[in-house]
Amino acid sequence: MDGQRDRTPNRALLRELASVLASESWVTSTTVFPANRPDSAIVSLERQYYPPKYISDAYIEVQSYTNGDFHISYVEDHHGETWLCRWDRHDSEDYTREHFHAPPEARHEDGENREYPPELWAVISRVVAPWVYERTGAVWDEFDS
Repeated sequence: MDGQRDRTPNRALLRELASVLASESWVTSTTVFPANRPDSAIVSLERQYYPPKYISDAYIEVQSYTNGDFHISYVEDHHGETWLCRWDRHDSEDYTREHFHAPPEARHEDGENREYPPELWAVISRVVAPWVYERTGAVWDEFDS
């Protein structure tokens, strides 16, 4: 198997993650396993943290698998244009198991090797959330200038 086919979504972890994140002040809502993303938890972010003239929506999509693999995407909708990046943990021919695909498109060739904490919770709290906080500040700086 190629690693993509033998992954089983860690549904219990995704449900728990969505439940806990729903109480965060920077989160508007969470959805687990929506019809168009049946292996994901979607964390919608508070719109007040983004300049509405430039960004109409922002969310985090988390995919976690029982083998420890994950994909965590941060997505901004710039009124029809998507801006995104992604933290990954999975085998790759081009990068280490843990890597990051930089914005604005998170293309394969935008990958950078990284090291993450071992648990998904720690990746969210110590890597992704601080990155999102910095990004919201950068967004205002970027669009106010």
